[in-house]
Amino acid sequence: MLPATVLIAEDEAAARVALAALLEDAGFRVLSAAEGNDALSQTLHEEPDAVLLDIRMPGLDGLAVLKRALEGGSESAFLIMTAFGDSATAIEAMKLGAFDHLAKPLDFKHVLAQVKRATEQRRAARRMKLSLDGMEGEERGGVPPGGRGSGMAGYSPAMQRVYKLIGQVASSDATVLVRGESGTGKELVVNAIHENSGRAQGPLVKVNCAAIPETLLESELFGHEKGAFTNAMHRRAGRFEEANGGTLFLDEIAELAPVLQAKLLRAVQERTIERLGSNAPVAVNFRLIAATSKNLEQAVGQGDFREDLYYRLNVVSIALPPLRERKQDIPALVQHFLARAGRARSITPAALSALCEHNWPGNVRELENTIRRALVLARGNVVDRPDILLLAEQQAGTASTPWMNLAPLRNGWKDNLEALERSLVERALEAARGNKSKAAEMLGIHRRLLYEKMRQYGLQFKEPPPGE
Repeated sequence: MLPATVLIAEDEAAARVALAALLEDAGFRVLSAAEGNDALSQTLHEEPDAVLLDIRMPGLDGLAVLKRALEGGSESAFLIMTAFGDSATAIEAMKLGAFDHLAKPLDFKHVLAQVKRATEQRRAARRMKLSLDGMEGEERGGVPPGGRGSGMAGYSPAMQRVYKLIGQVASSDATVLVRGESGTGKELVVNAIHENSGRAQGPLVKVNCAAIPETLLESELFGHEKGAFTNAMHRRAGRFEEANGGTLFLDEIAELAPVLQAKLLRAVQERTIERLGSNAPVAVNFRLIAATSKNLEQAVGQGDFREDLYYRLNVVSIALPPLRERKQDIPALVQHFLARAGRARSITPAALSALCEHNWPGNVRELENTIRRALVLARGNVVDRPDILLLAEQQAGTASTPWMNLAPLRNGWKDNLEALERSLVERALEAARGNKSKAAEMLGIHRRLLYEKMRQYGLQFKEPPPGE
């Protein structure tokens, strides 16, 4: 990666030289300007990562440079240098969009720290913008840098706020709580934060707290020593240690048992853990991201979740909107999923209208699954309204369900299983219009098994002639 570029806009030659030496020693590429017009020109043409901008300069003053640069589309981070006590100017600069202000006489240690922070955040924001541009390009058939997009397609105001938050938090080590209903794409947000962070070269370790039994989760998270419990034949590092130097993602954090909540709190506060069967602390260096589909505030109020842990996790909160609240993103998401199908695919306006009318209780995950199944049903490379309506009706609960075709309970287990099996096969064949290969694919079974079940239940479906 090329070194970050910093423009020093300062009319005093001695101060300019001293700042340049400080930043060059720290590994930055340095540009210099002694007056405002030159500073504006270099900002717009050189696109530095950060600009150290003096307020009082010949030609354009610092505030005028800042305002015109931002109006000209500059994405540089501006650090305004003001005389000590000039608070009004500092406030005005921050209102215009400056990253920070630095009071003169300058504390060089503080200047260097703020320049590093500004350039890191600016580069993270630019990486995020490239990622989003890549997603948009993919929806037009292109492929973003580094491969296909992450699935966070959509440019509604709600998603724009999510993208902005990701760009802002990615470059820090702050703990993030990702919130949203099931299927909204919380894991995609976690991936984006990690990939755009300073820990991107480290591991991203994921743990679903709801998927691992409570009796095993403690060992899974914290590891164990040999002999800590039955069948503990050797020492095992836990997920905290695996995430050392990277990011630990705890999904469905609300499902964590109270005893593990206490241990997690200590790990977050002290950055040390203890393996099961040991009292020796193990230092761990991780960035924590948690996610939940539940109301944590309500869980705290009911005594199901520790309040102190809640505040530790909720440093930065990113809330993902449900798909029903951002239906304007459905066309972009559909094009994204079609592009991932591997060959040229399209969708008719009528089919797209059907998708936009549905409320999507399963959110983006349900939409993706609907598109996948519609592609199985579709003839050729075009998804039409009949392919969508059948699936949407089933998922919305308006179509008949196999439970309506069950035998009476008194008929017992075997008869009911057979009734359910027959109903599933009938529905798949009907949905596939008699195409047995497609019906088997929809059911997730081999075609030979489908033929066997058809013979068993006396089902006959003819495939329609091509073009019908």
